[in-house]
Amino acid sequence: MRNEGGFIAERRPGERGLAHLIEHLFLVSPTTRAPDELRHFIRIGLPLTFPAPSAGTTSWRETNYFLSTRTTKAADLGTLLDLFREAATDLTFRADAVDDQRADVMREMAGRKPGNDIYASYIAAVAPRSPNDMIDAQNSDDVPTASVETIRGLYRRLYRPEKMMIVVVGNVDVTQVKMLIEQRFGNWRGEAATAASPAPVFQADRIQPISFSALPQGRRTALITVVTPTPSPPASRDEQAARMLMDLLATRAVNDRLALVQPAGPTGKVGVFVENGEQGHRQIMVWDNFAGDAWRPAVAGLRKMTCDLATIGFSDQEWSAAKQGVIQELEQRASGMAAVPNVDLAKDLSHALAAGEDLIPPDELLRRARIWLPSVDTRGGNRWWRRQWHAGREHIRVELPELAQIKDPAAAIRLAADAAVQDGGCKIRW
Repeated sequence: MRNEGGFIAERRPGERGLAHLIEHLFLVSPTTRAPDELRHFIRIGLPLTFPAPSAGTTSWRETNYFLSTRTTKAADLGTLLDLFREAATDLTFRADAVDDQRADVMREMAGRKPGNDIYASYIAAVAPRSPNDMIDAQNSDDVPTASVETIRGLYRRLYRPEKMMIVVVGNVDVTQVKMLIEQRFGNWRGEAATAASPAPVFQADRIQPISFSALPQGRRTALITVVTPTPSPPASRDEQAARMLMDLLATRAVNDRLALVQPAGPTGKVGVFVENGEQGHRQIMVWDNFAGDAWRPAVAGLRKMTCDLATIGFSDQEWSAAKQGVIQELEQRASGMAAVPNVDLAKDLSHALAAGEDLIPPDELLRRARIWLPSVDTRGGNRWWRRQWHAGREHIRVELPELAQIKDPAAAIRLAADAAVQDGGCKIRW
């Protein structure tokens, strides 16, 4: 079950962290049908499900609940759907259950705070005024003191028919499962909806060319990113497949170039990341997780490589090798399809549906790649990369605790980046 909500919905005073708290209460709060039973959901559902590392997650945009069933019998599936319906509409938020889960949420978030602070600082630099910048995602300051009425109010705003999605993946009778869902959710009518405030959208004109972080617990990494608005949903399955393949192809080609430049580096030290993020922006990021204080050569190496790609481009040999690498990767993914847990497929399917896309399996993508990739020559690949890279503003970021000892870190970063390139078009502009 997917609920369209999450941290972005915590827009009113006193609601910070409550979407996450509701996620915890979803499985343990009594319901109107079982008002005296804590963990009603777990008691009924546990015999019908497999243990899982996580039964729920909350992000800035959504909350997901996951069940892996031991059975596909209609009666058992109906029982689990009954539990989903109860938890989505009839939680009582009994005071003792709320207080118990407040403590759990605060312990969980305390362990994540350093990482959240690092990520928030990064997002504020590369995607200013995006949801993760403006909403202070995963801030749970109000969890210890929020009243039951406030928690229940957010629950009623979020858990509504138009915001919910049920996804079932497995060896089931589709017609039968659809009937089971309609029997339990077909009569659900939400209360009158209140107008939602528009979500923040990142503002490219606020992106500065350089940022840095000197947090004591921070990473040692150099990054160059380009951020653009999330593309509109693809018009067809063919168009979506082509987009996916081009992202895979470019990622492979850039990773091959990085590996060639730094052959002695450990796996994962350098790499490239391309993602259409849920936060409302598309991101291309090239990184170098340097060791010690080697941030200057890391910045120089990334700057030279991105400049070369934007001006000279990939060679025929690199592009050909990237195509072969994508085919091999898709072959491996296709051969492992049977081992992918159904719960992971359900999560992927829910994300695709929410984004207005299809869930294209690896074997289908492999068939398309074998037909389509030969038509994408090096010139076309270079043209695509330049168009993608120049669609946004480049941003160089260095994260290193010792930067606190440098008088002007931004100027030092600029000096290291500009010294690595001869082309005036690749110099940093303020």
